[in-house]
Amino acid sequence: MESPKVTNCPAPEFTLPRYRAILASALQAGYSFIDFPSLAAAANTAGPTCALRHDCDNSLTAALRMARLEAGMGICSTYFVMLRSAMYNLLAKPNSDIVREILSLGHHLGLHYDYSAYGPLDANQIAAHCEEERALLSTLFGQPVPVVSFHQPTAIVLENQVRLLCLNVYDRDDTRGFTYISDSNMTWREGCPSAWLGQLRHPKLQLLVHPEWWTTAPMTIEEKWKAMLQENFAATQSVLLATERSYQTPLRMSHLP
Repeated sequence: MESPKVTNCPAPEFTLPRYRAILASALQAGYSFIDFPSLAAAANTAGPTCALRHDCDNSLTAALRMARLEAGMGICSTYFVMLRSAMYNLLAKPNSDIVREILSLGHHLGLHYDYSAYGPLDANQIAAHCEEERALLSTLFGQPVPVVSFHQPTAIVLENQVRLLCLNVYDRDDTRGFTYISDSNMTWREGCPSAWLGQLRHPKLQLLVHPEWWTTAPMTIEEKWKAMLQENFAATQSVLLATERSYQTPLRMSHLP
């Protein structure tokens, strides 16, 4: 496989070509990409290591684009999907088919757990509902789900008060030795990773990338949200056209606010 070209990233740009450049920088620096069950062993080994993760908050289509790009570069990552997303139904066949394709590319599966959907909970209740969702996700895709990421975690999670029966990406013991870096809200706190990966600033790295932020061309965050809504609308409309005879006069994309 031809070595990908590495380019500098003087200003953060959230496009798929830029994401490819970030991954190319990591490969050139010698990073190996691992799943989360391998964290403990990797923390004690030489060589730069990255646990690459994606929290799929709003768009499985964007996740699939990213998964294909990574697979083409020989990189595996972990895709955390939600059972309670307001934007996609994981039980619907088009969406479960997307997740199955992501897994067929060699990527790993995790639960992106939104405990706010249950109302106020104590630490034990949060853990109990997590086990319920993890079991359902495992049944749906026919494989173990060994790791959980929390959606918008609150202090009870960040202060390690919730003890799970699986790996937790926010648990300090589970991720000991790995530095956490995220693109949350289209912001890199240390600048674009391609500017510092080659320096091995963080030789043990947990890197969170949200697929919906990474588009073919540059967009503002408002434009990305609108494009995401339109894409989800089109996918829903396609299913209706294929399955509902009464859907004779489809809504047009221009009707979206």
